[in-house]
Amino acid sequence: MSVRALDSTDAEPGPVAAVPDREASGPLERYGWIALVLLAPAALLYLSFNAGGYFPAATGYMAVAFAAALVLRTTLAERPFEGLTPRLAVPLVALALYAAFQLASALWSQALSRTLDSFDRSLLYLLALLLFGSFRYARAHARWLVRAVLAGLTAACLSGLISRVLPHLWPTSSSFFEDRLNSPLTYWNAEGLIAALVLILGFHLTADREEPAAIRVAAAAVLPGVAATLLLTYSRGAMGVCAIGLLAYCLLARWSTLPSALLAVAVPVAIAVRSAWDATALSTNHPTGSAAVSEGHHVALVVALCMVGAGALRALLLLLDGRVAELGPVRRPPPRRVLAGAGAAVGAIVLACALAAGAAGFVEREYDKFVHGDSGLLVAHVRERLSDPANNGRLSLWKAAVYIYDSEKLRGTGAGTYQQYYQRYRTERLYVVDAHSLYLQSLAELGLVGFVLILVVVLGSLTGIASRIRGPDRGMYAALFAATLAWAVHQAVDWDWQMPATTLPIAMLAGMALAARRGDGSIRLSGLPLGRTLVALGWVVLAVCPLLGAVSYARVQSAGEALKRGDCVAAKQHALDSLSLSARRPAAYEIVGVCDLEQGFAQAAVPAMSQAAGLEPQSWEAHYWLAVALAAAGQDPHAAIRRAVALNPLEYGLRHAAQRLRGADPRAWERAAPRLRVEALISGKFTITNL
Repeated sequence: MSVRALDSTDAEPGPVAAVPDREASGPLERYGWIALVLLAPAALLYLSFNAGGYFPAATGYMAVAFAAALVLRTTLAERPFEGLTPRLAVPLVALALYAAFQLASALWSQALSRTLDSFDRSLLYLLALLLFGSFRYARAHARWLVRAVLAGLTAACLSGLISRVLPHLWPTSSSFFEDRLNSPLTYWNAEGLIAALVLILGFHLTADREEPAAIRVAAAAVLPGVAATLLLTYSRGAMGVCAIGLLAYCLLARWSTLPSALLAVAVPVAIAVRSAWDATALSTNHPTGSAAVSEGHHVALVVALCMVGAGALRALLLLLDGRVAELGPVRRPPPRRVLAGAGAAVGAIVLACALAAGAAGFVEREYDKFVHGDSGLLVAHVRERLSDPANNGRLSLWKAAVYIYDSEKLRGTGAGTYQQYYQRYRTERLYVVDAHSLYLQSLAELGLVGFVLILVVVLGSLTGIASRIRGPDRGMYAALFAATLAWAVHQAVDWDWQMPATTLPIAMLAGMALAARRGDGSIRLSGLPLGRTLVALGWVVLAVCPLLGAVSYARVQSAGEALKRGDCVAAKQHALDSLSLSARRPAAYEIVGVCDLEQGFAQAAVPAMSQAAGLEPQSWEAHYWLAVALAAAGQDPHAAIRRAVALNPLEYGLRHAAQRLRGADPRAWERAAPRLRVEALISGKFTITNL
C-alpha cells in the first residue's frame, strides 16, 4: 500500500478532506521522515547507555544532533514547518521562553556552568518538540514513530533485565543501591519510568486493531519482560504512574479493542512478575552472588516463556477481535449519557463500599506515615518499599525548594542552582543534586516565571493531545495522552527532567501528536532561499553552546577519572583542555588545585581554588577546597572554612575541618591540609569525584 493511500485515512470530514497534500508523497519528505524515525530509537539508546543522558556531555551531543537535523529539514524540505499549529505553539513557545529564561538567569545565578548545562537540556527538548512537530501529522507516520520510540525504550528495559537475571551474560558495573535494578540508566526510578511508558504504549499497540498482526504480537510478547523489569526497580512512583496511564488509556480508548488484549497479556505478565518477586536474592546488595545468579537463571527462563506465551496468545486471540467488533453493543454502543451515568453509579457504589470498609481511616493513617514517618531509607528489605508510604526524604527536598523560592520569588536563584542552595536550607543530611520535582525545582531556580512556564509546557501538551482523542485515531491519541500523563505525574516526585532518556521520548511524541493535520494551513519561509539560510544559521548558532558545553564537560569528566586513578598529570591536562573551551567550569579549577596539592605545589593551588570559589560563590565545595589550599600554603583558612560551614551547616565533615584548622599556627594548618584533602576525596560528597 502506498504512503498516499495510508495517509488518506487522516482526511477530515467536509471540504477539508479534498485539499491535496502534495508533499506527503514526495520522496525527499518520505526519506526525511524515515531518517527521523531511525533517529528516535538511536537517540534514546545512546542516552540510556550514557547514564540516561544525565551528564551534560551526552545531552549536549544530542542537542547538536537535533540541531543538525533541523538544519537539513530547513534547507531541504519544501515546507519545513508545515506541521506548526496553535496546539503545538502553546507548549513550544512556553518551552522556548522557559529555555530563554534559564539562559537569562546566568546574569544572576552565580553558577554560570550549571546554568548553561540546564539550558542545554531544555534546548534539547525544544529542538525535539519542534523537529517532530515540523512534519504534518499522518497516521502512517505516527504509527511508525510510536513503534520506533517503543523499540528504543524496550531495548533499554530488556537490557537492564538481562543484566540483573543473567549478570554473566551482560555484566554491568556496580553502583549505589545494588538491590534495585538501575541499569542502564543508573537510576532505578528512571528505569522504572521508561518501563511504565513501554507498558502503556506496548499495550496500545497490541490492542489497536489497525496495527499489523506482527506488530500486535510483538508488542504483547515484550510486556511480560518489561513488567518484570518494572518490578525489579522497586520504584513506587513508576508503578503508580504506570497504573494511572493504563487506566487512562482503557477509559479513553475504544473499549471494544481491550478484551482480547487483556486476555492475551494479563496472565503471562502476572506470572513473570510473580517469578521476579519470588527471586528474593535478586533484590539484595549482592545481586551477582551464587544464590542470586541461580534465581536469576530461573527468572530468565520463566520470563522468556511468558514472553513467548503472551505472543502466542495474542496471535490466537487476534481472531477474537473480529467477533467482538460484530457484537451488538460494540456496533451500536449506548449513548454517552447512558455510559456516563452507569460509570457514575459504579463509582458511587465503589466509593460507598470503600468508606464502609474503613477507607477514610486507612487513607488518614497512610498520609500520616508519609508526612511524619521515617524517610524510608532504612527498610529491612527493598521489597518492603512497595508497602511503605514513607516520603523517602522528599518532603525535606520539597521544603528546601520552597525556602529557596522565598529568597527570590519572581526570578529564582538561577537555573541549575538548587543543589547549592539546598545545602543551606536542608533539614536532613541527604546528599542530593535535584529537588525530585520538576515543578518545585523550577519554582526554586526560576521563581514564579519559570514555574508558570513549565506548567504551560506540561498542561499545554496534555490538553492539546486530549483535544484530538476523538476521531479516527482515538486509540493513538489515547495512548499518547496516557503516556504523557504518566510522565507529567512522575515529574512531580522525581527528577526525570534531568534524565533526557525519560523526557525526550515525550517531547518527540508530543511534537508529532500536536502537528497540523492534512488540510490545515502550512508555514512557508519567506525570501527563499535567504529565509531558509537565516533560519538554518540560527540552528547552527544554537548548537554552539551545547557543543562547547559537551566537549568541555567530557574533558573535565576525563580529568575526574584520572584524578580517581591517581594520575595527576593526565588529570591536570584534561582539566586545562576543558578550560580552554569553557573557562567557567569550577570543577576543572578544583581538579587542577587538588593535583597541585598532591604534587606539593600548595602556592599554585591557591589561585586555582580562588578561581573556583569566584565562579560559584554559593558553593560550599569551592570554599572548602580554598580553605584546604590556603592551609596547605600556610595562609589563614578561617574565612574560607567559615563560609563553607555557613553554606552547608549540617555537614559534619565541614565542622570537623573547621576544628582541625582552628588556631593561628600556620604549621598546624599545613599538617592538617593533606588529611583533609584525602578525607574529602574519599567521602563521595564532592562534585569532582562524581563527574
